Amino acid sequence: MRFFFLVAVLLNLGLLAYGQGVFGPVPSAQGLEQRLLSERNEQLVVVGEPVAQIRVP
Repeated sequence: MRFFFLVAVLLNLGLLAYGQGVFGPVPSAQGLEQRLLSERNEQLVVVGEPVAQIRVP
């Protein structure tokens, strides 16, 4: 019985370490890549006059 308890604890610690990214990148961060500024559509950005802010009393 102690053996199975020890195996369960070690498996839980291993999964915790894997989920925290001890063995490499965090699994939840897969697919998240930093985009370069050159990849944005700079030609679609329109710069104009600032819009006046309306204050609500």
